[in-house]
Amino acid sequence: MKETIENIVNKLYLLPQTRWHEVLDFVDFLTWQEVRRNQADVSESVSEISDREFEALADRLTDEFSSSVGTNVPLLSDYAVSRTGIYEEHS
Repeated sequence: MKETIENIVNKLYLLPQTRWHEVLDFVDFLTWQEVRRNQADVSESVSEISDREFEALADRLTDEFSSSVGTNVPLLSDYAVSRTGIYEEHS
């Protein structure tokens, strides 16, 4: 890999500097293509998780949140999360 990069750099010096921008544009294009290809590969490899895996993940996140915040976090009352509590100002 290092040899290839050195070879590319050496050949760049053979070109007039006015052409270097074209090379850079081409490298940018190839990089953009690779990023898009990698994004497509990732989106295809994402699969749905089972209910059991989701529950385990939710439990782990809850435990991590509790350990970072502590036990003094005030809970919302039943009224606060009820339909009446949520839409109280709009009645």
